[in-house]
Amino acid sequence: MLLCISASAKHHQNWRLDSPNSSVSFISIKKGNIAETHTFSEFEGVINKGTASVTIKTKSIESNVEIRNKRMRELLFETGLFPDITIKADVDTTLSNLEIGQSEIISVAANLNMHGVSKELTLVLRLSKLSKSRFVVSSSQPVLIRAKDYNMLDGILKLSSLVNNLTIAETVPVSFSLVFESE
Repeated sequence: MLLCISASAKHHQNWRLDSPNSSVSFISIKKGNIAETHTFSEFEGVINKGTASVTIKTKSIESNVEIRNKRMRELLFETGLFPDITIKADVDTTLSNLEIGQSEIISVAANLNMHGVSKELTLVLRLSKLSKSRFVVSSSQPVLIRAKDYNMLDGILKLSSLVNNLTIAETVPVSFSLVFESE
């Protein structure tokens, strides 16, 4: 969900995530065909010396249903034990090669740490240069996150049991649009 960008091969420009103009969301599916969008409202990130890092606050999950927010915080994300989701990546992509208004699609290896589990995954990203000091990193393809990979199946089962054993999908697609500004 993030990437590192060097302004040139010899010089690394530092970037800060513009959180109010960025978004991270996922879609859950229940009963086999009812899809609902959820977002996170608190996250921060930097790209510093070629290393990018984004931290998402799990307590900021927003499903548009307060009781569901509370249950997801307590039973699925276990925010008391796991307050953050972190994503890190190193990429040798040169922003200065893009003209303002141009985009490039790249594939990067990233490390996702969630619910106490750290796993490598591949992200397909669209990098778009907005100005000399601003660019957007967005998911060109949704990132599929499997609950079992992050020891979250028990949380899904607990949520399901609270709503008459309603079927809840164990894999969710995650999408994001992250705006970075130079420091």
